[in-house]
Amino acid sequence: MTGRRMWVYGGAAVAAAVLVMVVTLQAGGGGPQPQISDLPSPGLVTDWGLPLCRLALDLCGVVVVGFLVTGVVVSPPSEQSRAVVRAAGRWALGWALSAGVLFLLTLSNLAAVPVTDVLPDGPLLLYGLSQAEGRAPLIVLVAAVVTAIGTRARPSAAGRAALILVAIFGLLPMVYVGHAASADHHDIALSGLALHVVAVAVWVGGLAGLLLYLRDSTELSVALPRFSAIALWCFIAVAISGTANAWVRMGAVSDLWNTSYGQFVLTKTAALGVLGLFGWNHRRHTVAQAGHAPARRTFARLAAGEIAVMAAAIGLAVGLSHTPPPPSVGHHQHLLLDYDLEPFTIGGLFTEIRVDPLIVLALLGLAVGYLAGARTAERWPWRYVTSWFGALAMLVLVLIGGFGGYSRALFAAYAVQLAVLGVVAPLLLMAAAPLTLAARTLGPSIDTLLYSDTARRLTHPMVVLALYAVPYPLLYLTGWFSAALANHPVHLITQAFFAVTAMLFFWVVIGVDPLPRPVPWRTRALMLAVAAGVHVLMGALLLAGPIQAEDWFFLTAPPLATDLVASQRIGAITAGSVALVAMACLAVTLGMQRHAAASRMAALHPVTDESR
Repeated sequence: MTGRRMWVYGGAAVAAAVLVMVVTLQAGGGGPQPQISDLPSPGLVTDWGLPLCRLALDLCGVVVVGFLVTGVVVSPPSEQSRAVVRAAGRWALGWALSAGVLFLLTLSNLAAVPVTDVLPDGPLLLYGLSQAEGRAPLIVLVAAVVTAIGTRARPSAAGRAALILVAIFGLLPMVYVGHAASADHHDIALSGLALHVVAVAVWVGGLAGLLLYLRDSTELSVALPRFSAIALWCFIAVAISGTANAWVRMGAVSDLWNTSYGQFVLTKTAALGVLGLFGWNHRRHTVAQAGHAPARRTFARLAAGEIAVMAAAIGLAVGLSHTPPPPSVGHHQHLLLDYDLEPFTIGGLFTEIRVDPLIVLALLGLAVGYLAGARTAERWPWRYVTSWFGALAMLVLVLIGGFGGYSRALFAAYAVQLAVLGVVAPLLLMAAAPLTLAARTLGPSIDTLLYSDTARRLTHPMVVLALYAVPYPLLYLTGWFSAALANHPVHLITQAFFAVTAMLFFWVVIGVDPLPRPVPWRTRALMLAVAAGVHVLMGALLLAGPIQAEDWFFLTAPPLATDLVASQRIGAITAGSVALVAMACLAVTLGMQRHAAASRMAALHPVTDESR
């Protein structure tokens, strides 16, 4: 398949996306409405320019993220991979241009004035900066410009990884100004839509990168199996997040066939099923034989058809974002939490379920990845498997169970959740030797990462201890805690931060997995003692100090749990006890291992009278 034909197919895919978007807007009531006389109107240029520009923005963002994933993660280092990264930079310029135009069209729509009157109006531009709808495209513009500059600067491996993160970040601002921001259970809606957008970008853009730059290359034999594994997870992520998004926007199952919005959701579901069939055919006919010319030609034909369906699905998604969802019935969400909260009971901590798509996918990935590695590794100890899945069970309890729902409204629930995230679960996870398992199953690339200069710097005892201990006082003595309660994305980032830094800490302290630098036993024992001391001090501070986030908890505390002082005291005592018991068990285990190692050493080198 020639390059010229590929660009023809690309143009046809874009045309399909535009056509599907226009049909969706017209059929769903999201298109331009008839102008009412004597009322200001932004005009047809803005009415049609907004969805068209949003489509251009989404397509460019998808291509930029996907191309970067193809060039940095999927393709082995080569001239083709560098060409894909450079192409991502060129598309990033189009992404930035689309974001700038979208900003002007958004202001035109907000102020109901023609877009030509926006630029000369300084107060209107300042007004746009004060509105979330105006700031979002400008944030995208900055991310796009940084990405474009970064791709021209020949970044290092770490720099290329950072570029991917910047580009992914650029996909997210528009998520927070759409229907998800005002939907019932909007925390789940935002998580679901963010996951949906990122998964689609990696999947669609990555496939486009393979098709345009590696379809005739022998490197496809390496890149395609890697991408196939990533695409499978993207498919799962799109399915999970799409289900969550549909659930929070529709009041009843019958809305799927009784409303235009639901019918479009069913159409997107059918498109996902078609894409699943494409992926199944790739796995059957092209992945294993990607090094041979016939298989590469088959891949090109399948991928071209797949991208056409994907482009149409993106056009449908843009049209759907401008289509009003059916009105919700029977929801009485909390004005601050944005979700229902039942009266507090002890049983509710274990029976109430709150499913966040981002958390579900992360836990599912940890479970499937470890189980697959354990089955591949020869005679992998069952105690490690038990430790790993015990940790995941605890994470399910505190993140998806009632602790997850109550954590933003009840200090005691938050404190216990943080103790599990910051001590118990990371301890059990790192006691399961995940890095050793990864090295056995994934090969030398893991060893290269483990013994890199970055890993050596990160595992320095002082760095590890600072990353683990310092955030606890910062959380409660600054505005961080209040921000995490009031803002769902900050809440998720806070959870992830404490869990990741705790895993780094216990990686060094436990010593089951290989370390890039030797850490003496005495140093590890001292690190554990200092960490335990931090938890004791924080518990004392919470017991004696003022009520944390008092105004927030006063407004959000669930019925039957409105005593804020009692909640903070119970949380401080329970969380501190959980953390100290877990660390004490670890200290005893390390001491026993130390004693056993000393005994084995003494048996190998006995002390005799002559040696004395």
